[in-house]
Amino acid sequence: MRPKSCWITLALGAVLLSGCGRQKLPAHFVHQISWVNHGQWLKADLHTHTKFSDGAHTVAEVVEKAAAYGCQVVAITDHADRNLPAATRQYFEEIEAARRTHPEMVVLAGLEWNVPPFGGKQHANVFLASAEHEGPLLAHFKEAFDELGRDDEGPQLADEALRWLAENGAADGLAPIVLYNHPSRKRASSTDIVAELVHMRQHASLVAGLEGGPGHQRTKPLGSYIPEQPLVDRWDPAVARIGDAWDQLLGQGIDIWGAEAVSDFHDDSPSDLHDYWPGQFAETWLFVPEKSRKGVLQALHEGSYFGVHGHIARQVEIQVMADGLSRPAQAGETIAVPAGCEIQVVVHCQVPATDWEGNPNQLSQIELIAIDDTGARSIAEQKVNETAAELRASLVPSGKGVVLRARGRRTMSNEPDLMFYSNPVRVQISSE
Repeated sequence: MRPKSCWITLALGAVLLSGCGRQKLPAHFVHQISWVNHGQWLKADLHTHTKFSDGAHTVAEVVEKAAAYGCQVVAITDHADRNLPAATRQYFEEIEAARRTHPEMVVLAGLEWNVPPFGGKQHANVFLASAEHEGPLLAHFKEAFDELGRDDEGPQLADEALRWLAENGAADGLAPIVLYNHPSRKRASSTDIVAELVHMRQHASLVAGLEGGPGHQRTKPLGSYIPEQPLVDRWDPAVARIGDAWDQLLGQGIDIWGAEAVSDFHDDSPSDLHDYWPGQFAETWLFVPEKSRKGVLQALHEGSYFGVHGHIARQVEIQVMADGLSRPAQAGETIAVPAGCEIQVVVHCQVPATDWEGNPNQLSQIELIAIDDTGARSIAEQKVNETAAELRASLVPSGKGVVLRARGRRTMSNEPDLMFYSNPVRVQISSE
């Protein structure tokens, strides 16, 4: 069956032209991901807890269940509260034992950091680039920089932590990574994080992502979010609301990634949080250069991934084409095109035959979102209901350019829709 598709022609503040013009520098890559033509997809869950903090299960049990639900990557990210036993010798010994038991998996050791100066209300997962010294380094990070229980610690502690990570957590030319968890869960406004992340990125680009699809998807309220900031179709409003924090950051030229969906697994007891196991409902699909710790962190830094709930989509790709490019640009990449250049956008995905519950699957709609000098808005939608689905659009960027991201939807009855989100492609206007 051929993918269902259509072409939608748009002009963003410009007159539609054909091609990029013969007298101008052709479209070219500004930032390129080297493994686009030879990478592989890995299913990941990057946020789980065990008995080393407030989880109900051992490391071995969590990793075993992650494997059973198809994860090829799982991260153990117990809380870095200094009164808890995460980042102790036993913590790393049990993670290493899980790695030996499941050599087919990439098992990451991380910490969920209480980010200063918020009194334990704001969290981020921290991963080092090398496993060689992760034990003593993460133990030091926990003792020196976790904010919970400290008195009079201002934002300078977060700045010091990021500088320390940049100096000590890198390996083989690869920086450590910080992924901001459930960004709006305890905030008065979902946009409060914008100034915070702008500040943090001035110190270190290793703050690379937002957890757009937070865990606790069976709790009431969903995600354990406060009523003032509920999830939007199961996704954080900072990511799900067009023009909110993620789009504002992208509009300011900050390439930060929001297409991460996790379990935040603590326990599966119906009498408690009743979390989904890693990979059971939420999935982050990483397109990596190799199946290794390094490959996983490379994909996370570059934005080479998408997030999805309910197993409604596979191999989600957003591609941008223009005259002069050697190949389509993909999520995480940046291209430059001449003023007046028409670009083509294709959003494509596979729709599995069955969903996460084993029921017949479908995808209802694919949507294209644009962020430019005038703000953020949805610029194209395509209804779909087939095993392979496409949206196609052509447009002419204007001003400084445009950032393009995509999402897909399965419409549900009497419950939130199931969604996927891609990371963006950035299109700049050439100065020549």
